[in-house]
Amino acid sequence: MGHCSEFFTGGRGMMGGGMFGMGIFWWGFLIIVILGVVYFTRNRSNQQTGVDNYPNQEPTKKEFPSSALDILDEEFAKGNISEEEYLSKKEVLKK
Repeated sequence: MGHCSEFFTGGRGMMGGGMFGMGIFWWGFLIIVILGVVYFTRNRSNQQTGVDNYPNQEPTKKEFPSSALDILDEEFAKGNISEEEYLSKKEVLKK
């Protein structure tokens, strides 16, 4: 068994592959760090521009308050008010 274990470990004892084993560790560590930097950089740029990676998500609300006409248009579009009511209120708001 001694001869076989020396063949697989390179005769370096308990550390197994020696530099080869540590090389794999450092390459893996480096890849994880690079992926982390890319992930956090993308998330930060998406937050600053307001862009989301989720296409089915509803659009964000406007940052400024809606005008009375905008609210009236939304209510009519939702079907909460009739056409006659919509037109009469729109005339009042335009005055």
